[in-house]
Amino acid sequence: MINIQQQYHHQQQQDRPLVLIAGGGPAGLLQAILLDKIGVDSIVVERTKEPDEWNSKSYTLVLGDKGKDALQRAGCLDAALEVGTQRRFIYLYDGRSGDLKPILKQSYGLGLTRHRLVEFLENVVMHCPRVTLKKGSGVSSVAKEENSFLAVTLEDGSVLTASHVIGADGKWSRIRESFPELRSQWLHALRLAYT
Repeated sequence: MINIQQQYHHQQQQDRPLVLIAGGGPAGLLQAILLDKIGVDSIVVERTKEPDEWNSKSYTLVLGDKGKDALQRAGCLDAALEVGTQRRFIYLYDGRSGDLKPILKQSYGLGLTRHRLVEFLENVVMHCPRVTLKKGSGVSSVAKEENSFLAVTLEDGSVLTASHVIGADGKWSRIRESFPELRSQWLHALRLAYT
């Protein structure tokens, strides 16, 4: 594994961005793959060491056109089609008669369990030279440094420095909590989403 501090100092000298992505789920891993494609180095920090196949996040995701397009841009749609299931129908259940009516979709969806999608994207990440995956410690806080960089403190006590931070760590994001000046923006977005 790449020494994260050495990687940061090397990039700082070259004036290149280093993006820290908090959250190694589907969104965080896909972000890292897409950044790798455009030549940007990233570190993905994931709290869990191993994903639990049957936990509260054990559900099936069906990727529509936008999700499949994102995988295409990441260069891994064909491989995802091999591990996923094409969903060509929407089924409507009539509660009175018990009839199940299939409706053909114009465009197929790609169904994967969340666990399988994460496992698939982790395998893709392993072949991305600009991505470092650090598992077993989540983000505790983020603070701005005087030199315009961000100091990211992890739950294990280590501190990483990055030029940018992406919060892909869920709805109780430690990244959002670390920037109280942005609180009004995300509260406004929540109000819009629920009105």
